[in-house]
Amino acid sequence: MKNAFTMIEVIFVIVIIGILAAVAIPKLAATRDDGEASVCIYEVGQLIEEVVSEYTKVGYDTFKDESISLMTNIKVITADDSRGLKIDNKVDTVGIIYICGGEEIVNMVGESASGDYNLSVTIIASTNPVSQIAAEGIGKNVLGGSSAKVFGL
Repeated sequence: MKNAFTMIEVIFVIVIIGILAAVAIPKLAATRDDGEASVCIYEVGQLIEEVVSEYTKVGYDTFKDESISLMTNIKVITADDSRGLKIDNKVDTVGIIYICGGEEIVNMVGESASGDYNLSVTIIASTNPVSQIAAEGIGKNVLGGSSAKVFGL
């Protein structure tokens, strides 16, 4: 009498492992997407706070000529990055774009009007699952439930 598994027992175990993997892999991918989107939501909120802080600190005359890299540590993306600032631009009139999941999701433009300074933050429609989750979170948690908001400074 041999002590070994039969072919049917081995196939049965392989089928069970396959079923478990089919259930677990999509959950793992969704968790990874949620994590990436959470980082994007945090970075956009942080970016707004840093722009407001820099404007308050230096005033409009200095602020209008500063590039975004002087205000924040959020990186300007390269070809291999899927999250960060599109280019090192000026916030004032030119505007900056934040990218998450490889898609543009937020546009920020500042403008001076009769002594007041307004920072307009707008969510850009996206198709990528990570970008969609991030855009929804930014609208809800950062912009107070809307897809655009103007911060008066």
